[in-house]
Amino acid sequence: MPNENEPSTASGAVYGRASPPRIGLPERGVVIGLRWSGIEGAGNQILAAKIECEPERARLTRLWRPFTDAPGRRDVQARFAAWLAEEARWAEGRLTLGVDFALSLSETHLRQLGVLRQAIRGPAVLGRNLEERFLGQGGDFSEGAARLRAELGKDRPRFTDCYRAEPATPTSARAFRQTFFGLCTMARATAAFLPWDPPAAGKPLVVEVRPGHVARAMCGVCTYRDDERDGVARSSTRAKILRTLRHAAKLEFEMEQAAQIVEDGDGEHLDAVLSATAAAAAWHFGFVGVPANVPRCEGWIHSVREEPWREG
Repeated sequence: MPNENEPSTASGAVYGRASPPRIGLPERGVVIGLRWSGIEGAGNQILAAKIECEPERARLTRLWRPFTDAPGRRDVQARFAAWLAEEARWAEGRLTLGVDFALSLSETHLRQLGVLRQAIRGPAVLGRNLEERFLGQGGDFSEGAARLRAELGKDRPRFTDCYRAEPATPTSARAFRQTFFGLCTMARATAAFLPWDPPAAGKPLVVEVRPGHVARAMCGVCTYRDDERDGVARSSTRAKILRTLRHAAKLEFEMEQAAQIVEDGDGEHLDAVLSATAAAAAWHFGFVGVPANVPRCEGWIHSVREEPWREG
């Protein structure tokens, strides 16, 4: 006969469980998440997701490739500043852009290159320096990125990469082209780059994000891309993430958008949506919470709060 002080089987089965995750988003404003690319013809690969935030809801209003009419990397670089300014104008000055590439390098690498002072001033200044040094007039982005990586040698993670458990360091084989091309592109942008700059009225805000961190923190998903090597399809995982977003962040989307995201085996459309979610969640909390030991030159990966199921 069970002791009256012992929990019953039914209650014991759910002992210790938290409530479903909750992700706060700003009451007003527009957030765009970018799924970046550093390869030749990057304009055909870069994806953007736009979320419009209102007091009672957030809506995924657009999911598109903004640079397909100018796919070359130099074309994207030349057009990016005007594109960002136009998006900020339509957002009436309340725009945050989340980019999924590194906006800086590790402090050790910055010292090695002799650009620590430029990095402390932000991605735009660092990007201009890297462009002048490794790209020059008429240079190729792939060759410039390769020269940068060769000069740096060993990969070194930033503090924020360790905090966010990010497997790809800014100069790793997987990410160095995106890092170099992204920083060179930011050199032309007029924006407030957080956490280097404080938010400024009327200026678009640019923050670094990681879509994978949102999926992991929100619902414990480590990967949502199909794996052709062993024939694993993860459309159900992508659908699960969308359902969680709908309930946790009150994010609304059309069925056509959901189908597009779920059917994308590479997960690129979902990357863009999660990037926008990360930027929006960080905006909701005022972009605060950067650990005190993170060097100013290295920046920070903004995201949803850790363990968002504790928000309730």
